[in-house]
Amino acid sequence: MTFRLFGGGENGSADDVTAHLGLRPSHVSRDGLGWLLCSASGAEDGVELAVQLRRLLDILEPVTGRLWELVGSGYEANWLCYLGSHATEHAAELDRDTMRRLLGLPGDLWLDVYDEEPSA
Repeated sequence: MTFRLFGGGENGSADDVTAHLGLRPSHVSRDGLGWLLCSASGAEDGVELAVQLRRLLDILEPVTGRLWELVGSGYEANWLCYLGSHATEHAAELDRDTMRRLLGLPGDLWLDVYDEEPSA
């Protein structure tokens, strides 16, 4: 799960976002315009969507006002998550409290669902 801020007009940069939020990103895009905060250092099999979201929410909620300021000044925000779809049924679920917390912050939730390829 990654929270992403990008854009910000002609003068916007990941360094500006870092300074404004007082938070270090997990990654910065190659062009220096995208600021990314990840819920973990790498892919985590078996970790539920809500757990990943809550990790990021715990970090970002204290700077909610600053995030909205950045969006108001031209930055775009989203929450990107890759979800594996396995042969057996597995639903990604979000409890109401996590949804409420998510709605307090900027950005749409993007879910990229992929099918796990069978082993050869």
